[in-house]
Amino acid sequence: MIIGPRSVVSFDYTLYAPDGTVIDASQGRPLTYLHGAGHIVPGLERQLLGRAMGDALEVLVEPAEGYGERTGRGFRVARAELPAGMEPQIGMPLGARGPDGEQMMLFIVEVDAEGITVTLDHPLSGVPLRFAIEIRDVRLATADELAHGHAHGHGGHDHGHEH
Repeated sequence: MIIGPRSVVSFDYTLYAPDGTVIDASQGRPLTYLHGAGHIVPGLERQLLGRAMGDALEVLVEPAEGYGERTGRGFRVARAELPAGMEPQIGMPLGARGPDGEQMMLFIVEVDAEGITVTLDHPLSGVPLRFAIEIRDVRLATADELAHGHAHGHGGHDHGHEH
C-alpha cells in the first residue's frame, strides 16, 4: 500500500542536527501516525506521501516546513507565578492558555533567581531537520481512527473503547 490520505503509517527514524549529532531516534519503537492529520511536521509528511512499506530514505526539512522560523520573542514570568515546587530548566515545555483560552505550548529559554523567560518558539524552530527514515508499515485507517483523527493500536493511541 502507498502512503496517502487515510493511511496509518509506522516508521523508524533518526533525527539529526545540522552538525550530524543525533537529536532523537525511534530506537526500535516505530512512530505511528494518521497521514494528513498534522501529527508530524508538514515537510516530513509531504515527503512521505507516495512512499511504501520497506522504503528507506533521507529527508531534509527546512524550518518553514518543520518547527517554523525562530522569532526570538519571549516574555518574563516571575518565580512567584510558577507552580509550587517547580524546578524550571532551559528547554522545558510549559502548557498555557492564550488570550482567547486556546491551549499553547511555551518553552523556557532562560532561568534566573527572579524568574524565567519563555517563548512560543519550539527548541527546534529555525533548525533544518535531517531524518533517516525506514517505513515499517502502511495500512488503511479504520473508521474509528478517521473519526478520532489519530492512529489506534500498534504504536498508535489506544483508547480502550468497548465495541
